[in-house]
Amino acid sequence: KYYWPEIITLSYIHLPSLNNPLKTDIKNEVIKNKFIGQNNKKKGFNHPHKKVKILDPYHNRTQIAKVAKNSKGVYLFEIENLNMKYVGSSINLYNRVCSYFMPSILSKADRKVIRYFNKYGFSQVKLTLFILEEHFTWEQVIELEQYFIDSIAPNLNVDLVAGGYNGYHTPMTLKAREKLRALRGTVIFVYDTKTQSLIYISESKEWLYQNIGIHHVSLTNCLTDGNLYLNRFFFSMDIISEFSDESLLSTEEFILLIKTVRSEYKPKHPKSKQILAENINNKKLNRTFSSIGELSRHLKGDRGTIRNYILGRSKGLYRKQWKFTILT
Repeated sequence: KYYWPEIITLSYIHLPSLNNPLKTDIKNEVIKNKFIGQNNKKKGFNHPHKKVKILDPYHNRTQIAKVAKNSKGVYLFEIENLNMKYVGSSINLYNRVCSYFMPSILSKADRKVIRYFNKYGFSQVKLTLFILEEHFTWEQVIELEQYFIDSIAPNLNVDLVAGGYNGYHTPMTLKAREKLRALRGTVIFVYDTKTQSLIYISESKEWLYQNIGIHHVSLTNCLTDGNLYLNRFFFSMDIISEFSDESLLSTEEFILLIKTVRSEYKPKHPKSKQILAENINNKKLNRTFSSIGELSRHLKGDRGTIRNYILGRSKGLYRKQWKFTILT
């Protein structure tokens, strides 16, 4: 159900399962908030959205995925017993919200909200998502975020300005701004969780396919599920404020880094990783396998030889026709 911000549900009813952590609004009640009257002329006031509440978000990421994958909008973290709140926004809500659960981000503890999560965890945290329809622009997402910042006055937001880069509204570096300004299309930000920094801004998904050899399925999984590429690199369509942007690499440096990490990459759980086998001569033979063993049996090949091709130790195509990709 869609409604405008001045009509916010205060009463929630569980879905059929009493243990279901997902709550959605089913009736409208006017919120009694002293800020609403002052803000009903703000731009975000006229942006209809769907509101979803999720309890214990850290342990209920599947619920977040069901409602927020590839969705844009505003998120609200609340620690009810302490009356603490934080508001943010994203064009990929699932990816952004789940980034707060990453150890590499929590360990930085460089913002008030991150320091709280790092010290106390998420057991008392409630997440509310305000989801906009696909046709809304990034500017309108920011307007809705500003609307809720003004209406709620969240005390974990240090700078009460929507779209702030690092929680204190510190601007991006000149190098990063110039890089971003020059790009068009679907921009992808690449973060290195080892150095905890933004290392590259890609002009498109196609550029990543062609230049670093990531499969489109793997990239989609990274963007929608928050998976780390090669157990190290985090891809996002958002600026992730917890990562520094002062270590941008040149294109040549970035490609070389990916090649180096890939050559040393050892899957943590190789048997659980799916492997895509693509036949360049006949696409009808393309198939996904649950393990190297299953793949080698299907192709009647040597497991060790196939593993070398999968891990990039052997160059070219297996039997001059097979390309293998680990779906991370």
